[in-house]
Amino acid sequence: MTPQALARGTAALTEMGFSVVLGRSVLARDGYLAGRDEARAEDLNSMLADPAVRGVWFARGGYGTARILDRLDWDAAARDPKVLVGYSDLTALFATATRRTRASCLYGPVVAELGDPASFHALSLRKMLAGEAIDLRIPRRAVLRHGRAKGPLVGGNLTVLAHLLGTPHAPAFRRAVLFLEETGESVYRLDRLLQHLRMSGALDGIAAAVFGSFEPGVRRRKFPPDRPVLELVREVFMPLGVPVAVGIPAGHLPGKWTLPIGGAALLDTSAGRLTLSAKAP
Repeated sequence: MTPQALARGTAALTEMGFSVVLGRSVLARDGYLAGRDEARAEDLNSMLADPAVRGVWFARGGYGTARILDRLDWDAAARDPKVLVGYSDLTALFATATRRTRASCLYGPVVAELGDPASFHALSLRKMLAGEAIDLRIPRRAVLRHGRAKGPLVGGNLTVLAHLLGTPHAPAFRRAVLFLEETGESVYRLDRLLQHLRMSGALDGIAAAVFGSFEPGVRRRKFPPDRPVLELVREVFMPLGVPVAVGIPAGHLPGKWTLPIGGAALLDTSAGRLTLSAKAP
């Protein structure tokens, strides 16, 4: 996170009508982490417990959220639920927050992106912040299995989510609409992650699955040809017998829509629509 990107992002927040208070560790560094774990956790705990703070908008993604989950005061967070905004590595925080609090977790642009209007879908962000529902069009070509299903939206970044399995921070998958997105991972790694989800039993009982941006990394030279990502998705999700749609405009891509993790989701492929609300079902 550079001071320049932070300044552009906070200026955008101010233009949106928010009063911005910067976290003490927002520009901190500790190797590849944005500050020491205890400092980052203390910073976030102070925000979650402050009644004057109504939302926490995360500066950027990357790595490090999982390291502080056990240091956070979830009881305090549950007493005064906030709006939490971010994506990618914030998958870990949102998974725990939706289980232990009534926080509104919005999977959308981080502060570092707010200075670039092309990086996110402004209308979906505004509607989610206002507590309004949004409709995403699902073209027929994006449907792998037709059907109608509803439930809380869970998920986020595939890598982060897969590494929560077997911990107290994994989300509740049963009867949920699962959303997955990923970027920059080799196809064989995507295969491994999806197989991990399957073998863990996490997919047993999900209501539906929707996939956002899924751009694999650069293929290594002198390596056997990659398999299509869509083929991997079909192998894992088609046997489940639930509605499946791909190509949701969310994740690591320009113009990303904001999605409500923990909010109500209704996938209706015959109507070609995914309806999302920040309100829990």
